[in-house]
Order: sequence, then C-alpha cells, then structure tokens
Amino acid sequence: MKSYHLFEVKGVNQERFFNKLSKKTAIFDVVRKEKTLCSFKVPYRDAKKARAEILSANMTILSEKSGGLAFYFSKLFCSYGIILATVVCSVLYFFQSNFVEKIEVWGDCDRTKIQQFVAKNLPSKNKNKIDCDEIEMMISSQFDELSFVSAAIVGQTLIINAKSAIIPSEMTESFAPIVAQFDGIVREINLIQGTPAVSPGDIIQKGQILVEGRVINSEGESMNIEPKAEILMDVWAEGESVHYDERMLTTRTGNVCTRVSVSLFGQEFYSRGDQPNFAECEEESSTAFLSKNLLLPFVVTTTKFFETKTELVESEFVLEEQIALARENCLQNLSEYEIIKEENYRIIEGPGCTTVKYVVTASQVVKG
Repeated sequence: MKSYHLFEVKGVNQERFFNKLSKKTAIFDVVRKEKTLCSFKVPYRDAKKARAEILSANMTILSEKSGGLAFYFSKLFCSYGIILATVVCSVLYFFQSNFVEKIEVWGDCDRTKIQQFVAKNLPSKNKNKIDCDEIEMMISSQFDELSFVSAAIVGQTLIINAKSAIIPSEMTESFAPIVAQFDGIVREINLIQGTPAVSPGDIIQKGQILVEGRVINSEGESMNIEPKAEILMDVWAEGESVHYDERMLTTRTGNVCTRVSVSLFGQEFYSRGDQPNFAECEEESSTAFLSKNLLLPFVVTTTKFFETKTELVESEFVLEEQIALARENCLQNLSEYEIIKEENYRIIEGPGCTTVKYVVTASQVVKG
C-alpha cells in the first residue's frame, strides 16, 4: 500500500501552486471540490515540503491525513519510542526519588535568606543522610529573630516552617505622620492627637505632611505619639486620554500552525508539527497531563501560531469618547472620595495627537 499524506486546502491561484509544487514532489489524487477548495495527496516523506509550499502560497490548510505502510511503520516506531522513554524515565524517577530536589520555606520570616542558608549548608541531597533535627538547630542558631523552626521532607522537597519572634506592640508603635494623598485645599481639621502641620485654607501638595506624630509635653520636651485626626479636604484628581491620528494595528490573517510536544520532568522527548515561517505571529499555548497518574507526569503542550499582519491606520478624533475615557481614568485615581463638587477638562493639541486632560474636585475625609 503506497504511503501518502492527504491535504485539504483553500485558496486562489491553485494552478500556479500545483505547477510549483510538482517541481519538488509528486502529486496525485487531486480533487477540485470548489473553485477555491481542493484536496490532493503527496508521498508521505514529502509532507513537510508540501506544507511549506502551501503556507508560502498563502493558502489555508483545512485538514491533513496520512496513510500507507511508511506512515504506520513510523507510528509503530514512535509508540515503541514512547514505551522505551517511559521505561527509562521510570528508572530515572525511582533513582532520583531518593534525593531532595527542592527547598521551600514557609512562615512569616525572611524566606530567601533561610532558603539560601539551608541550601549552602545542607550536608547532602540524599534523604537518608539528612537529619531534620540538625537542620532545625542549625537554623535556630543562625537566625536569632526566629521563635519557631521545624523541618520535614515531603516527597523530594525539604520544607522549612519558621516564624519570627513576636515583638511587643509598644516597641513597634508607628509614629509616621499623616500625609496628603492628593493635591488640594484643607477645609477643616478635627485633631485627636499629634501636631497639625497645616491649617484650614492651606493649599497642599500630594505627599505633604498634614499631622506630625509628636507633641510637646508640659515640660517643653518633644514626645513621639501616633498621630490621629480627621481632616476634611477638597482634593484635585487628574486623568487624561491621548488620541493619535495614526496608529499601528495588528490583526490575524487566518493562517494557523500547530505544534504539539510531550515532556517529562521538564525535558521534551517528542514533538509533532513544524515551527511557523510567518513573518509575524502570535502564540497561544495550553498544557495538560497525558494521564492522571502523576507518578510519571507526562505533560502535553499544544502551541498554536497565528499569522498576523501590522498596518498603519488612521483614526478619527471623537471628542465625546475621549472626554469619557479621560474622566474614567481620573475617577480611577480618585479612589476615596465622598462628593464630587466640580468637573472640567481641557484639550491640548500636539503634532499627530490630541490630549484631553480631565480634572475632578471632590470632598474627601483623611483619617489617621
């Protein structure tokens, strides 16, 4: 039985395509289904050549199918190859299962430092030579700020669980001042404790101190204290939208190339499909386990390459749309407002672009 690879394609200028393809491989069983739709066969060994010619001719491959002795023999050899790879990987897996491959640190602590310290001082990666009690003592003696340390081996992972020592709240009291989050003007100040740095009617900038975390006691000494106050402000938030008269637009042409690969423990050992020869393309990938048996986690990765084209297009400036976009961007910046008191915008025209700046004045209560 003669081996073949069947293509069903769609496109124009098919006569020119077949003349060009016939110079590189044999063509047989050509069937014209419609003016732009046809199917044909080529020798199985020349499938890649034919596929490349189809893509270069800007034709779309609707379906592919192989048959014949050479095809079935290749599938048979591939199946035996997968079986052999499975056996080899099983042996490697059972061998490496006796070693620690990963170190994880859990808990409210400096995980990176502890992980680096354990990796550097681990006596061996062999599970039988790792004493978890010694690991715990080693970490506790190195990091005095820890109040609790435990170590355990789970699978091929050494898990360290550590917690920082609890520090009394009076030692960690925050004396940071209350600062403005927006530009604006101060309307009222209801001071609870601390020293005000501004007065009603002051115009302030974002980041400016409103209430300081200190007071002067009866003896004239400065004493730190957590600032607390409610400050009513009119704040100004700004957002903008930029419209370009011309822009680069990327769209998909409809041509797709698919590649499937199978990997085990991150190592690829089987693949089907060619890399695309598109000048521009976008990728979409999906992964799935070949079976539910995670003892040998075979992972199948399917990657689709979509051919794209980029062209320069003109865009019309619509004032209402740009104002709405600028307002939306403005309100996203103004996350904690109570009442919007005033809104306005201005238009700035530049070379090749137009900018709409939107400003909102809102009433806000700053608490600390």
